[in-house]
Amino acid sequence: MMATSTMLISQRLGLVWAGVALGVGFGAIAPAALADTIPLVNPVPEAESSGAESAPAAVEDTEEPAEVVSLTLTDLLNLTLEGNRELRNQALGRIVQRQQLAAAEQTFNPRLTPTLRVDASRSRSGNGGFVESTPGSVLLGGSDTDLDQQVRLDTAVTTRLGTSFELGLTPFEGGQSLQFRVSQPLLRGFGTAVNEAPLNQARLGETRNQLALRSTVIDTLTTAILSYNDLINAQAQVEIQAQALERRRQQLDILQALVEAGRRAPIDLYDPERSLADAQRSLVDAQNQLDQANSALLNLIGTDRNLRFVASVETIDELFDAAAAQLTTYQPEALVTLALAQSNDYQQAQLQRQQQELDLLVAQDNLRWQLDAVADGTLGDGSRSAVGLVATRTFGDPAPETARLTSDIALQQQDNTLAQLQDQIRNDVVAGLSEAQASRLQVEAAERATLNARRQLEAAQEQFRLGRGNITLFQLIDQEETLVTAETRELAARIAFLNSVAQLEQTVGITLDRWAAELEIGPELQE
Repeated sequence: MMATSTMLISQRLGLVWAGVALGVGFGAIAPAALADTIPLVNPVPEAESSGAESAPAAVEDTEEPAEVVSLTLTDLLNLTLEGNRELRNQALGRIVQRQQLAAAEQTFNPRLTPTLRVDASRSRSGNGGFVESTPGSVLLGGSDTDLDQQVRLDTAVTTRLGTSFELGLTPFEGGQSLQFRVSQPLLRGFGTAVNEAPLNQARLGETRNQLALRSTVIDTLTTAILSYNDLINAQAQVEIQAQALERRRQQLDILQALVEAGRRAPIDLYDPERSLADAQRSLVDAQNQLDQANSALLNLIGTDRNLRFVASVETIDELFDAAAAQLTTYQPEALVTLALAQSNDYQQAQLQRQQQELDLLVAQDNLRWQLDAVADGTLGDGSRSAVGLVATRTFGDPAPETARLTSDIALQQQDNTLAQLQDQIRNDVVAGLSEAQASRLQVEAAERATLNARRQLEAAQEQFRLGRGNITLFQLIDQEETLVTAETRELAARIAFLNSVAQLEQTVGITLDRWAAELEIGPELQE
């Protein structure tokens, strides 16, 4: 049932990308947020608005209401893998990269080159002159037409030792119908290490491309997690501000009743009315933040549908509990070891060092003499063969030595980069773990502050209602603002904790492993 619900919502989103399936279902559509049920201003009477009914009606008819979709974090991650355009481009780029590797793997395969040539010419003598005609004019007819035909097949192959074989076959010609040439480097270009260097470079490049794709997936998923946390934050902020607005309305209603009863002066209404206006403005700001968070998710999954995502009320508690439980299993040294094995930057640097070793190998080989053993000849009616040595060296050219020195220095620099990355990864992991643990403690402190502020407000409201304790209206409003501030800080602390755990997992490189059981990654993104 869960998978069926997911597919229905995927169809409503209109996201089609072959090879990627969603494996976790959406829950039921959540009701509208509390803020949507609380008007910001008093409704305009029908008599006052009757003259302007036609224009708003036209606007309402053309604007469709947003479709409300209940969204879990797992749903968002799968939709991101399916519809994110950056990941699509990466997947398309991998097609080219795999073809480039396939071309490199054929370096030592034979190359066949057939050649077919037909020449036609006509010549004639007239009035003491000699005239030649083009092949096109020959087709029009005439005398003394000559046809020259040639069929030739050439093949060449280079072995991993550097041996080069070249054969040429002209089967329809008399005389020497087979030509051959064999060349074997004895110094420069000799050996499998040098000749396989370009192929090994291509293989290392392919591994780096795979790591780059994996890194992009991790970064995109982390962005999705942070964006989902922003949605939760904005949605909870709307609820906090809506509750604050309702409480201030109730306070104003109570005070208005006291004024009407003659127990309060009308001037006492000024501060509550100002406080109510402030609460209305804060609610509008919170709703704008929610709209921006919703828009960010639409951009992330690559759709322009008019959708309104809603996270369940229990989502933040569930995510918080899961992250807190996961955090208790992390140990600094184990995370550092895992990061050195999983970190994209460190693995890329290691592969780059291997490529630079191959560059240095080739540069050193280019400093040697070009000494080749060569055999060539022809076979046919009259055979000929020759064997010899060919030695070549260019003097006065600084390019080979410059290339060797450049490769040598680059390799030393890469060793320094690897050492620096090791220190940086260790420091980042330890700092990230400490930040997450500190954020957890901040949440606990914020929860206590919120509980205390709520109790103080409830006590102040009771004393104000009963006229005890000399509680002034200003103090009551101040207690209300204190509670809103405490709730906002608690929410911010929870979101900061969730973000710190997500960023720690991104630093270590375990985001995919962390969510692997709940994700279905299509073949385009699997390597």
